[in-house]
Amino acid sequence: MPADEPRSDAQIIADAYEERVRELFKVFAETLYTGEPERDAVARFKRALLSVRRVRALALEAAKEADTP
Repeated sequence: MPADEPRSDAQIIADAYEERVRELFKVFAETLYTGEPERDAVARFKRALLSVRRVRALALEAAKEADTP
């Protein structure tokens, strides 16, 4: 996509979601590296991942509704 073409709301949301998942993974890896119990780290990562998925779905739905007259 050329730089002068505006990105859609859905693409911006998808990019932000991808960035957030990357951040969550880095935090997850760091907590394991520093010795946090695996079970606790996995549980926290799962909760965060479910939350960011829910937020993505809500944002996409809101963007779609905003496009409806």
